[in-house]
Amino acid sequence: MTRGINGKDFAIGVLSVTAVVLLTCVVLLHGLAPRPVLAAGQGGATGDYVVSTARLDDATEVVFVVDTSAQMMNMYGFLPARGMIELVQQFDLKALEAVNRPAPLDQGPGGRERPGRRNR
Repeated sequence: MTRGINGKDFAIGVLSVTAVVLLTCVVLLHGLAPRPVLAAGQGGATGDYVVSTARLDDATEVVFVVDTSAQMMNMYGFLPARGMIELVQQFDLKALEAVNRPAPLDQGPGGRERPGRRNR
């Protein structure tokens, strides 16, 4: 007596094969550790903004955003515990103008420069 495959047995077979395939995929994906995404040393500029990334240590990456028109720089860091990016510190770049300005020459009486004397 020949017995054919009924719909119930066929459905059980298809579901069993599907379960084995999905289980294999889960085991393979779980076993292969994902590589972290790194953007160290990347940068770019557009309009009045300059953006750059840096790596502080093995777990910390930061993003620097410079607004050249306002002469301000923000440093943002990724906080893995919270899963978000937060402002770490803000820098006023206008202070660099005073540091980079050359020292004025020592002026003698009447506003004339005295040779050999400079402010240091």
